[in-house]
Amino acid sequence: MCPTGEDDEPTGARPQQDWRKAHPEAAAEGRRRYREAHHEELAAAHRAWRERHRERSRELNRESQKRQAQRRRQRLKKNAHQRERREQNPDVARAKSRAFREAHPDKIREYQRRYKERHPERARQSSRESAQRYRDKNAEELRAKQRLAAEERRKKNPDQHKQWYEKHLEEQRARGRDAARLQRRLKKLGLPPIRFHRIYAEERRAHDAAAAEYFARRRDVAERGRIAAEASDADALTIPKMVAARRRVVLREQSTPNNSTSSKWNASSPEGDIPAIVRRWRRARDLQALRETHEALVEKIRAERPQILEHHRERHEARLREEIRLDSIAREVQGLPPYDVDEEVTARIDNEVTLIVDQRLRSMRNRTIARAEDIVHRGAVNGDPAAPHQVPGTRPDVGTGLR
Repeated sequence: MCPTGEDDEPTGARPQQDWRKAHPEAAAEGRRRYREAHHEELAAAHRAWRERHRERSRELNRESQKRQAQRRRQRLKKNAHQRERREQNPDVARAKSRAFREAHPDKIREYQRRYKERHPERARQSSRESAQRYRDKNAEELRAKQRLAAEERRKKNPDQHKQWYEKHLEEQRARGRDAARLQRRLKKLGLPPIRFHRIYAEERRAHDAAAAEYFARRRDVAERGRIAAEASDADALTIPKMVAARRRVVLREQSTPNNSTSSKWNASSPEGDIPAIVRRWRRARDLQALRETHEALVEKIRAERPQILEHHRERHEARLREEIRLDSIAREVQGLPPYDVDEEVTARIDNEVTLIVDQRLRSMRNRTIARAEDIVHRGAVNGDPAAPHQVPGTRPDVGTGLR
């Protein structure tokens, strides 16, 4: 018999809510199947509601975009905070990352799969660099394994080298003749024979990196003057006039360390107005370096346009499609044909990315102009030409130069 008392609880949606709370996965699966079975009906009802409540729909879209922007800001802030924590405690961060990988291998594989799909070339390059770092770090162990494998192959087939040599007999004979011809030519010219110093690949890469860092480092005038002073033969170097003047000053200071007048740069010296020469030479050098840096940055920004376009599409394609859908409805109301969604999305993304790239180029151009003005007026402020070179824009009275 059904209860009829006033104090009895009504039977309605509450049992369904309790069941959904107790079985969230089954409830979600049921909702998904319902959406798939009634996709067209739901889409038509959604469009009809938007037609009846256009202002409310636009308001909801604006609120949704605000929430997305807020979540994006929070995510970026959280990522910056996590990066700072990882830099402060790298061991703790590595241990935490290792524990997460061990606890969630399926998630890690899914993340890696998504990254490789979005950035295939970057993933391949990262894989090659990682493999190279591993080989360089464990070179001795890998070579030991290779020696053991080669020894096993020699035991299985002692005549392997002989067979290979017989297979490439003519090639090896030609190689031997070329080597003998080169040795005879060097001996005839009175030159020593070629000597090879064989090193492993990881050592060669380390030497190349150290050499590139050494020769790419910019040196100020004082340092170049000391290098020129230490050279045994000044004629063997192509030394600019200003650096040659600095070399003479260094040599004079070394010869008369107690003479205070020899360490001063003055206009009455035999070399002429040395401070003015220093300032002009520095300005020309820094302006040339600034121009080269500016051109390199411009090329870099233009080369990054495809990557910016892809990233912008991932972040804003859903928003643009919704805007285009609403604009198409408005065009149809006015009697105009609707937009082709894919073409319009591509065009709008391209326009927005063009604005982003142009804004970056303008910002970089303004910074370059400010730094160029700093370089031009720097000589009048700093009257000590023997002072170490300062990077443009780092003087206290000018600022950082990166406004």
